[in-house]
Amino acid sequence: MPTGAHSSQQTPTALGSAKIDILKAVELLVAILLSAVVIVLLFIRATHAGALWRDEAATLQLAQLPRLGDVAANFQHEAFPLPFPLLIRTYVALFGASDAGLRWFGFVIGVAMVAVAWLNSRAINDRGPVLFLTLFGLNATFLVWGTSVRGYGLGCVLLLLTLGLAVKALSQPTITNAVAATLAAIGSLQIMVNAIPLIAAIAISAILVFISQRRFRPAIIVCICAALCALSFLPYLKSYLGADWNIVLKYPTAFVSLWEKFQLAEYPAWIFWCTGAPLVFIATISRLWILCREKSSAEAQRLLFLIAVGALSIFAYYAFLKFLSYATRPWYYLPLLCAVAGAIDLMGGILSRAQSLRIARLLVVIGALLLLPFTLWKSARERLTDIDIVAHKLEQECAPNDLIVLNPWSFAPSFYRYYHGSTPWITVPTMSEHRIHRYDLMKSKTMETDPLGDVRSAIQQTLQSQHRVWIVGGAQPRDPNMPRLGPAPNPYFGWAGYVAFWSMELGSFLNQHAASGEVALEPMPDVNSEENVPLLVASGWRD
Repeated sequence: MPTGAHSSQQTPTALGSAKIDILKAVELLVAILLSAVVIVLLFIRATHAGALWRDEAATLQLAQLPRLGDVAANFQHEAFPLPFPLLIRTYVALFGASDAGLRWFGFVIGVAMVAVAWLNSRAINDRGPVLFLTLFGLNATFLVWGTSVRGYGLGCVLLLLTLGLAVKALSQPTITNAVAATLAAIGSLQIMVNAIPLIAAIAISAILVFISQRRFRPAIIVCICAALCALSFLPYLKSYLGADWNIVLKYPTAFVSLWEKFQLAEYPAWIFWCTGAPLVFIATISRLWILCREKSSAEAQRLLFLIAVGALSIFAYYAFLKFLSYATRPWYYLPLLCAVAGAIDLMGGILSRAQSLRIARLLVVIGALLLLPFTLWKSARERLTDIDIVAHKLEQECAPNDLIVLNPWSFAPSFYRYYHGSTPWITVPTMSEHRIHRYDLMKSKTMETDPLGDVRSAIQQTLQSQHRVWIVGGAQPRDPNMPRLGPAPNPYFGWAGYVAFWSMELGSFLNQHAASGEVALEPMPDVNSEENVPLLVASGWRD
């Protein structure tokens, strides 16, 4: 055959290979750029988050209790199993307890999340975790709450690692891989209670895959690994299940309310969650159908596992939140977002072996890269609290015989950390412990006939002595038509609503008896709404 003819026949193949190589290079470049953007946002967050807000301060102060026995006796009040406060205790011993030092703790956790996402992606020979970084990395919930001094960030890192190791163990069901996945799962459970339903979803998904293939021995091994995970959590079970005080945190939870909060937790990547995630699931199911017909088991079992993880995680976490019955906040959904985004990313990586799907994924990610970082700029630079600023102002302006009143009492941990003045302070209602959130003490207060009697007495004495009362958090008067709740449980409201009622009762008392009042400090711009508190000052007494 003539050389020229041979060359002309090879040209289309060579061009096709060149296009694929270029596409792979672009994918890798986009993945690296996306990772760099996430790390830059994490750096900005670490340098702008400012002081610790009340939940962070309580976690730190729990870790700093004088004796380890005190930490063990009180860890359940701050939501995370005992190993997390012990980890913070160790970190503080090594690096100090400054705000800046603790913000770098969050930065390291964020970078570890990116690293584990890359590890999972490379394990399936993908170019990079582009979908995970889009859905989870460019997400305000991760950026703000995943990097806070709480267990959610580290727990999610270990949860994501568990997912990746489980995928590896699925393809190579060796004892070493099973042990690695189990250790990561136990680590996640030891840091974060919210990992329970998600680790269960991963285990059940693996069991379903093995049973569907009639591979009963590895299915039994997964059951044993799941049992070891459950046994590792047993030491904390009594502390959590025996905490009857958590009834004051319980609210009716409907699917609609949980769904609305979940949508808020997706911000600002919600449009990619609402469009991209369903499309990936549909494409995966379609691909799985083809693979099942062609009996291509290696890829099929991975896709079946990931679909099961994504679906079961949603149902299991919903059941968990229903059982918990707390008024959920954005950070409650961080573990679910992590697990589902991790599964979607791996599904997308497997599907992207088809060139059309690879290009579609790349276009979506480039769009997110051009849009989301600018939307996240405000969240990245937002302070988590203004309590430190309020405390500094009080140190400068309060007289020794004035009185500071924190409304509500839950501001106490952050105020305890940052206020170093000589003016006495109390909470609404008064509490004997200010370092951590003692909901058992709050429950006792709800059962009293007049829980604010000592607060009113202290305010009256201060105002009658011509001294000032400073209200951290403000107070609004109660609607005259609103009935008194009385001791808990209220026949109509149960244990709910007491904090709001106490605040209104304080506002009504001041409105009736304070001769004058003014706003000493307005809520500040660029401060997270969870703890952006005003400062009021009241003076003079009138009967």
